[in-house]
Amino acid sequence: MKRTKIFFAAFALLLSAAFALAGCGETEAPPDDTGKTPDDGQQNVVIDDNYRNYYEIFVRSFYDSGDDGIGDLKGVIHQLDYLKEMGFNGIWLMPIMESSTYHGYDVTDYYKVERDYGTNEDFKELTTEAHKRGIKVIIDMVINHSSSTNAWFKKATTALKNGETEGENAKYLDYYNFSKSALSGYRPVSGSDGWYYEAQFDTIMPDLNLDSEAVKAEIENVFDFWLTDMDCDGFRLDAVTSYYTGNVSKNVEFLSWVNETAKSIKEDAYIVGEAWEGTDGQIRSYYNSGCDSFFLFTVSAGNGGVNELKQLLVSPYKNPGEKFENFMLMKQRTFDTGILAPFLGNHDTARAANMLGAEQNIKMGAGILSVMNGCTFVYYGDEIGMTCTDSSNDYTKRVPMKWTEDAMSEGQVYKSPTAGFIVSDTSYSFGSVEYQREDQGSILNYYKQAMGMRLRNPEIARGTIEKVDSVSPYVGAIKKTWNGKSVIILVNLSKEEAYQVKLSDYGNVKVADTLNVFDGSAVKSGVLTLQPYSIAVLR
Repeated sequence: MKRTKIFFAAFALLLSAAFALAGCGETEAPPDDTGKTPDDGQQNVVIDDNYRNYYEIFVRSFYDSGDDGIGDLKGVIHQLDYLKEMGFNGIWLMPIMESSTYHGYDVTDYYKVERDYGTNEDFKELTTEAHKRGIKVIIDMVINHSSSTNAWFKKATTALKNGETEGENAKYLDYYNFSKSALSGYRPVSGSDGWYYEAQFDTIMPDLNLDSEAVKAEIENVFDFWLTDMDCDGFRLDAVTSYYTGNVSKNVEFLSWVNETAKSIKEDAYIVGEAWEGTDGQIRSYYNSGCDSFFLFTVSAGNGGVNELKQLLVSPYKNPGEKFENFMLMKQRTFDTGILAPFLGNHDTARAANMLGAEQNIKMGAGILSVMNGCTFVYYGDEIGMTCTDSSNDYTKRVPMKWTEDAMSEGQVYKSPTAGFIVSDTSYSFGSVEYQREDQGSILNYYKQAMGMRLRNPEIARGTIEKVDSVSPYVGAIKKTWNGKSVIILVNLSKEEAYQVKLSDYGNVKVADTLNVFDGSAVKSGVLTLQPYSIAVLR
């Protein structure tokens, strides 16, 4: 989590309720010459590994089951069928542990669910119900720092101020970094005789002493609690570049311990880290820890103008098909280990719709994301094109999900943690989930087809990439091979031109899936008409 000091402001616009997605329209693959769709009867298949389509949820803003205006865990449970229908088989929950702030990135109690969200029993019900649907659940794990209201810090500072060197309070002195000097990033301990504590992010977030064996033992107990007692499936590690600020090798060393510790408790625990770095090479260095994944910030809204994915759509290259191929191959060469974790936006960045702009680009951006290797991560609301009105303001990045057009519907989230109601509709230019489900050409239905395509074709997430011949400089053509099977992926990056593709040029293949921003692609006499801004999967 990239943090500046956060002051709470009121969320924006009254929201609404949930719906059952049964019957939601989905673009089918084009028929082959026999008139049948190649994947007739093929269901979205969940392979039991750590390659997933993840959906990031800020619980407070997602769905309110308690009619108090605040999202909660039971609200997430209520929408599990929606997530499954949308093709998401993994959930990342932003911090759910007890905290003194609305965002939860300062943990007061590592063993207790935030009271606004429910209870520990609610979380266990969530994992149980998610697992029934083939959905894994990972949670934010904040171990760079705790809250200043955490009992560990309170006891440590009490011992410091009282000069205690033994006893219950004194043992916590080792949990934090104290100094008699005002070092960089250190804050004064109130009421003490000239003591300071390290808090690189904020005065309310004292840094934990990660060299302490006692702290490591505490972290291991926390891991065991969530992985074993609560049946969580893994962790998103917050702020891993700040474990030892400016010291990559120390960060990687500690991450190795984190990964080994988590997997000693649950062998298939999925670990993804937030290494907010500006280049692929910098992010790749963190994979040396053995952790499964690190977020690919270089293709997200967090990387500003230095973003190859955005440039393919918003400022197109002369030969975008070749650029797309090279983009995919370069990721494969650089990230030669672990599981890639691409995303377009999250709770710290502008949203995907802000980055990509026009509706056609929002869709095509999701399409390119959907054909990338690894685990894709989609921020709640991106599937309906939600935007943030101020990318420098964390609150506008975390406004409530809009479920229906009726702002007073059941399940709406409308209340800030302190007071106030949502007053602006500027974050919802494309309408609610309810509205978009009825529109076959909506952003929501595009995301649904894109995520489903990944599930129906497991080679997309897992396959080894190689270039194949293309029909145009505007069409990227790659082959992905996994587990002895291959698919050809064709991506038409022209907004205006359709291209004819002779299927036999790629062997004995049929069209397994298409993803279309505009008109649907079609097959006639063995020739696929690949429409502008469309993607086809051949197998």
